[in-house]
Amino acid sequence: MSLLTSVFVQSTAFPRVAGAASVDDKRAEAERLTNELSAQAQRVIEADRRIRTAEAAMGDVQESLRQAENGVRVATQHQDEARGRLAGQAVDAYTHGGSVSVLGKRLRASSDLVVYDTYLSLVAGMDRSAVEELRGTKQDLAARQAILATTLARAKNEAAQIVSEKSSLQAAEETQRANLTKVNGEVTSLVAAEQARRLAQAAAARPAPVPTLVIAAAGAPKPTLSAGPAPAAPPPTAAPAGGSSPAGNGDAWACIRQLESGNNYSSPGGGAYQFEDGTWHSLGYSGSAQDYPPDVQDAAARQLQAAEGWAPWPNTARMCGLL
Repeated sequence: MSLLTSVFVQSTAFPRVAGAASVDDKRAEAERLTNELSAQAQRVIEADRRIRTAEAAMGDVQESLRQAENGVRVATQHQDEARGRLAGQAVDAYTHGGSVSVLGKRLRASSDLVVYDTYLSLVAGMDRSAVEELRGTKQDLAARQAILATTLARAKNEAAQIVSEKSSLQAAEETQRANLTKVNGEVTSLVAAEQARRLAQAAAARPAPVPTLVIAAAGAPKPTLSAGPAPAAPPPTAAPAGGSSPAGNGDAWACIRQLESGNNYSSPGGGAYQFEDGTWHSLGYSGSAQDYPPDVQDAAARQLQAAEGWAPWPNTARMCGLL
């Protein structure tokens, strides 16, 4: 994203003529898409944060739910044990005596059945409060367990919604990225077309050859106007030491870089001059051109141009008026 934006949102001044407005409009659109993409990325990051928070909350609820479930099991076990002790104590006392002997002295006139019933009532009265307390504890824990289960279900539902929202945000981000790539490609085409238009205007503005007057010697045919022999083509001019050569009103190397990579030395596929890896290696370098600083890429371009002319850049050199 940032690579594409840094190439095409930068300002390359073109005159405000037909076609230039489209370049500016496309750059403005690319900048808008970049800002939207940045905002979209922030929303994805925020969704990630919310997912982590929801997962942490679910973990806390799950732990509390496990504790509540363990509490219910323990309370149930204690309640069952207390009831068992009550029954056991009643049977043992009635069968072997125990506290029944004390009760029996007071109730000698009563039958065994009356003694048994009275003892059970006495034992039940002594332990009833403990049993009721255990029952209340179990009920409280069960109610808490139900609340926690509801809370956990709600937390899971919220987490699922956030995950779905994040997926939608990521899909929208990919769409924005594709739109940005498309607009940047359109900017490249418009810049190339505008550069070609300017070069064509410059070529059309060059003055036509001036006819020369040829005066014949006495007795020769009358003087005539002749365009004269075509002047010899000037020898090719090597690029100055700084790596520049005229291209219309601009700079040859700047024109090459702009059309090849948008003047981006980090552009994938060969840097500012779009060196193929094989060509780059033949010049004595390793790796890929985009991994080297601008001054090294400039020097390599001048080295290749000195050896092969502008042939390594046939299309862009032609558009820059170099071929």
